[in-house]
Amino acid sequence: MHIDVLDFAPAPARRAGVFARLRAAVAHRIAERREYNRVFDELLKLDRREMDELGIGPADFDAIARGTYRR
Repeated sequence: MHIDVLDFAPAPARRAGVFARLRAAVAHRIAERREYNRVFDELLKLDRREMDELGIGPADFDAIARGTYRR
């Protein structure tokens, strides 16, 4: 028979673990959004000649910033 140790943890300890994971998830999402915004802002600075050299256009910016762009 297997008994999960967490079943016997006091309620405050279980809640602290839940909140720590939630806080970490929110911090990760904020960091991802900041990186997306940074990349997108850099792409907005490109002029038409630079975009042509790279083979991209304004419609590609979202996918590039998200890291999902495929040629």
